[in-house]
Formats: sequence, C-alpha cells, structure tokens
Amino acid sequence: MTKEILYTENAPEPGNYSQAVKLGNTIYVSGQTADDPDTGEPVQGTVAEQTELILTNIKNILEAAGSSMGKVLKVNVYISDMKYKKEMDNTYKKFFNENPPARIAMAVKGLDAGLDVEIDVIAEA
Repeated sequence: MTKEILYTENAPEPGNYSQAVKLGNTIYVSGQTADDPDTGEPVQGTVAEQTELILTNIKNILEAAGSSMGKVLKVNVYISDMKYKKEMDNTYKKFFNENPPARIAMAVKGLDAGLDVEIDVIAEA
C-alpha cells in the first residue's frame, strides 16, 4: 500500500505535518486546533466555539478525501481542563449524533496557542 498525503484549502494550512494521511482504506487526520482556515490564526473563543471550528475543519478534510464524519471510527479529544468536557460534548454531539465513533477525552497541559481543545480522528475512506 502507498501512503497518500491529503490536503484541502478548506482547513488550516499545516505546519511541518500533513492535514491527513490515507493508507489503504483508512484516513488519519492530524490533531486540529481552532485555527481559522482563511487566516491560519488561532481563534480564541469558548470551548464550544473552538470545538465547532475544529470539527468543521476535520469535516472539510474528510470530505476533500472522499470520506465523511459518518465514517469516523475513532476520535481523540484533548482539552485543557475536564471542567470543559460537558461544553465540548454538547457541540461534539452535533457532529456525531448517530452511531458515534469510539472516543477518548483527556485533559492535557499546554495546547498550542493557549487554546482549550485539540481533536484528531481516524476514519474509513
């Protein structure tokens, strides 16, 4: 199998990593923070706003790869404090309202640009 690097202009420009990589029938989307795809700048908003932007960017990456949020198999959610979990979950449910994927949510210290949420996913192509 050949590794394919995936890219879309409808998500933030990646740094020294790929937005996503496809291998076989699996897509691995890199960790996304709340960055505006037009400016590349972090959006300092509520946890709900950050989660909405992140999942929209992930949706755009998956759709550009011919996949969808309905094909997400696993989600890793990193939040700056577990006190934000419920707020993140309320927005998360808008994107995964039926047959949700496997998931882990954990509190971490020091997310990029002082943001509160980072999310990565693995999806079926």
